[in-house]
Amino acid sequence: MKTTTNLRYLLIFLGLVAFYACEPDQVLYTTNQVFSEEDRIIKKPLKINSWVISDFSSEEASGEGDTGLASDLIDSSLDTYWHSCWTCDPAGEHPHYITIDMGDESEIAGLYIAQRQSLSRAVKAISIELSSDSSTWTSAGNFDLENTATLQEVDFGENKTARYIKVTINSSYDGSIYAALAQIHAYKHI
Repeated sequence: MKTTTNLRYLLIFLGLVAFYACEPDQVLYTTNQVFSEEDRIIKKPLKINSWVISDFSSEEASGEGDTGLASDLIDSSLDTYWHSCWTCDPAGEHPHYITIDMGDESEIAGLYIAQRQSLSRAVKAISIELSSDSSTWTSAGNFDLENTATLQEVDFGENKTARYIKVTINSSYDGSIYAALAQIHAYKHI
């Protein structure tokens, strides 16, 4: 009889342990404490196959070999890059700008940007503007890029609707009048 009573208490105890260990509110509570709101944002890259460069302040058309053009910013290759014109007379000075036409209005929450992989003429300060018609522009912010060859994110904090992206380069890390970037892509928050 004593063994049966002890066994019954043991089974009740194990049942309560299992119940509290698997209680959904406890799991949800613990999860909410681990993740911040920023961790919940998923960044979905936009398709760039219909993108074109619609305007730019300058590009190096001859002095960089097979690269240097503004269109090299959206060719999905880190081996190519845009370079401001240095063979021009006079050479282009800051600010430099590149305008991308995404083809259609899209939600956009930020840009992925890659510096020229050698970091020569690495871009420091940029401003980004967005537009639906290429004539009325809204600021998405001013940003400082890092002097690194790794992919960087420039986040606007929320989805915005635009067709055109204008990136203005205000300064370079080496202090010169020239600038170079390898790639620009965009993403939205989902």
